[in-house]
Amino acid sequence: MPNETYQCPVCGYDALSDPAHNTFEICPCCGVQFGYDDFNTSHDELRRQWLKKGAPWFNPAIKPPPGWDVYTQLRKAKLN
Repeated sequence: MPNETYQCPVCGYDALSDPAHNTFEICPCCGVQFGYDDFNTSHDELRRQWLKKGAPWFNPAIKPPPGWDVYTQLRKAKLN
């Protein structure tokens, strides 16, 4: 059985190992720590803040998917 992956509700990255709900997992794409950063701030607001910073890839140890494009990712996730 293949490992199930989950989508980040902030940036649409679709390879999280756990659902983004109070897991304290950090999205390697946008850097949101679920259960901490989103405790008092909405996912929409966290997305706006990330995009305002230029939507940088957060984790240098985990490379973005080949051909990664933030706007394609957001459209695919229906978050734009």
